[in-house]
Amino acid sequence: MKYRVIGANRDTGARMILEFEAESKAAAERKASQSGMSVNRVEDITDGNVAHASPGAVRRRGGSGGSLIRLVILVGIAAAAFWWFYLRPRGFHLPVP
Repeated sequence: MKYRVIGANRDTGARMILEFEAESKAAAERKASQSGMSVNRVEDITDGNVAHASPGAVRRRGGSGGSLIRLVILVGIAAAAFWWFYLRPRGFHLPVP
């Protein structure tokens, strides 16, 4: 069977599209991985029409959602450390309800 493998070059990050004759989707994915590709999608193109066979591993690169959460957590930890090591010994205690 014939497969089209879409992904990115591991070294440069450039988009790559390779076509392989392989026995299965997994074999086509292995061949692409061995040629230096990070596989995103494997498509069966044996009959000429494209059937999305497997989505592969989706890797998230960047994004503001995760970065914002990390920043908020980091600021919270820094504020707690500042209170614990600097303000608490000087008598600035949090009020207890």
